[in-house]
Amino acid sequence: MVDLHSLPKGSQPANALRNNGPDHLVLERLKLRELAEGWPSYRDACEWENFQSIFHPGAYVFTTWSGRVLATDFIEASKAGMDRGAFIMHRCHGLTTDINQEGTRAVTKMKATITQRFEIDGCEIDVECDCRFCFFFEKVEGRWGAHFVRHWYEKDKVIPANPARFPRIDDAKLQQYPPGYKYLAYFQEATMGVKVLTDMPGHRRHVSTQNLEKHDLLYWQAKDWLEGRNLDI
Repeated sequence: MVDLHSLPKGSQPANALRNNGPDHLVLERLKLRELAEGWPSYRDACEWENFQSIFHPGAYVFTTWSGRVLATDFIEASKAGMDRGAFIMHRCHGLTTDINQEGTRAVTKMKATITQRFEIDGCEIDVECDCRFCFFFEKVEGRWGAHFVRHWYEKDKVIPANPARFPRIDDAKLQQYPPGYKYLAYFQEATMGVKVLTDMPGHRRHVSTQNLEKHDLLYWQAKDWLEGRNLDI
């Protein structure tokens, strides 16, 4: 039985700092917070040049609808999706950063809500997915940037814009999607012409699913990153 109250034993980076610590690392963590919060701030406002500044060249991002793509290709796919009517926004709720003592590598975890507006069966709805972004940062030649950005998809729901109108949902089909983002996946596939990935990291409570396996794997990858190992996530 999975222990819902703890992470996999040994998966926390032993030599990384996160709270308090020396003043110079507090400043570095503030820089990383600014970069992480740039994802929703820049992407939602179509500030693409600013969005690109979050990443190092060759960086990869992962989302339910895009899969693993270069950050530059994600920007172009986002533009194309917007042209087809996709309307995705985000809210930030807080973050923390694990940083190595040398101040050269860090993993920033940002709690956020992904909110996507859909119009289906003549009804407008918002699907909101509580998630955590996971940024793999490195300082190269004095500049911080992300090499990889992943998410934990934890819980989602549907909110009708007009409570009097709600679309029909095929419950049998809905249950085929992962528990952490089943409504998001359902409506993304129904409206965006994409095949949503079903093995994205979920929550620790998603027992007996590949989403729990990927949840734990992402923690192990974060530890490896902070301990200096090179990864291809």
